[in-house]
Amino acid sequence: MNLKRRFSMLPAACLAGLLFVGCTTETTETHYVKLSEVACTFLGEGGPKVITVEANPGYEVSSSASWLKVGDEGESSFSLTADANDSGSERVAEVTVTAGEASVVISVNQLPSDSEMAHYRLLNKFNYGAVVSPNGRYAGGSYQTLNNDNTYNYHVVIIDLETEEWHEVGEFQSSLYKPTIPSCITDDGTLFFSEYNTYGNLVSTLSGDNYLLEKAYPDWIGEANVEATTADGTVWVGYQQWMNGDDAMEAGYDGGHYMPIKWTNGEPEILPLPEKNYRNEPWPYGRSVMARGVSYDGSVIYGSAWDNTNQGMVYWKDGEVHWAGEDIREFEEVTLIRQEDGKEVPFTLTKGLMVYAERTNISPNGRWIAGTYRTEDYPSPRNYVQARYPAFFNTETGTTTIVKDFGEGSAAHVTDDGLGIILVGTFLPSSGIVYDIENQVSLGSVQEWVLDNYHMVIPMCYITYMTPDKSSMIGSVIEYSELGPRVVSWYMAPPVEK
Repeated sequence: MNLKRRFSMLPAACLAGLLFVGCTTETTETHYVKLSEVACTFLGEGGPKVITVEANPGYEVSSSASWLKVGDEGESSFSLTADANDSGSERVAEVTVTAGEASVVISVNQLPSDSEMAHYRLLNKFNYGAVVSPNGRYAGGSYQTLNNDNTYNYHVVIIDLETEEWHEVGEFQSSLYKPTIPSCITDDGTLFFSEYNTYGNLVSTLSGDNYLLEKAYPDWIGEANVEATTADGTVWVGYQQWMNGDDAMEAGYDGGHYMPIKWTNGEPEILPLPEKNYRNEPWPYGRSVMARGVSYDGSVIYGSAWDNTNQGMVYWKDGEVHWAGEDIREFEEVTLIRQEDGKEVPFTLTKGLMVYAERTNISPNGRWIAGTYRTEDYPSPRNYVQARYPAFFNTETGTTTIVKDFGEGSAAHVTDDGLGIILVGTFLPSSGIVYDIENQVSLGSVQEWVLDNYHMVIPMCYITYMTPDKSSMIGSVIEYSELGPRVVSWYMAPPVEK
């Protein structure tokens, strides 16, 4: 089943058909429909599937096709059941749920009876998104519950995507651990979280072990953070804070205050750092770089500089470090006027590849890295960023493909055979495009590409990671509610084992 939560809220005096917009007066009543799903796919045998409803006033539901039956209509739910599809082809229908002037349409498609299909799940229970293991076996995340004293408990969950079984492997009062954003999960089900209390990592396993990750270098001031792992889990990459930046500069150290680290079978090593920063200048506060992602076999690692707002992309291959996109980097020396004191200061405008905290921008074989090509100009002292475009860097040829066909945006992921995921827009993107990098042609939206290749109807969304065989993937979708939009993770995986 395909899952997405959507709201339709309309006062009787408002125009029907406007979603997520409400208006009320002293004499009107707010009408709304809130559903657990607005898109779903049936196998040939046809369900049933229960849809939960919140509506005002009471709701009515109707199906556009005789083969799609509505039943078990209760105050807060109803069921959908499809007749066996012996037609030999896929068929589609719509279900309309109405409450006064508000309505929501559920898009339904059904595969032929002899079809097996992947399954799509929305992980909107997780508060901070989800991650999937390199081979697509496990996914992980966390959610919160409110206690009577207004404190929270954090629940750590590992999902077996072959069986869809949820393993709740830890529950922690917020004063102990706050496992917020999941970093990565290995193919044996070891899950790494950003732990808010310590700014380190909480590690959780399928066996129920939960512990804080030890520092890679005990004498350093910061905690160690693992950002990504290889397929076999023997190589981790991440970073640790070595020294406060001001202290490092005052002490005259040439090292950085955030150091990129590679762990091999638990043994850490510091990755080499570029001689100059993203702007081709001496590092102002000591060199500072974080490793962010790694290829399936560990042969290529990428990361980001951490020099104020200059998250230039670096990569490591064959024991050497380089700035990604060196073929398209450009520099222009200008003079800025500091607003606080009017002093003139030299500055280097740079065009190049950027990456922020994204952890899945590399193809499994390490050939491609997805990023953002950023250009700069000097229209004002504090506004020199001009544009951002999706870009893909080939680590084998050292060449960059910049995509400007769809306007500003970024690149989120890329496959071994050069299918790139482009995010449209620079603020809270909600849709993605699948792009053939070598031929420089769009293969359609993520929804269109998934429908063409997997015969699945999914909501408007984007992909952040695909397994090497493309059988499993994870991504993000924007969920809207009366509290506003939020980013929710989803996954698609092969048929569930029975």
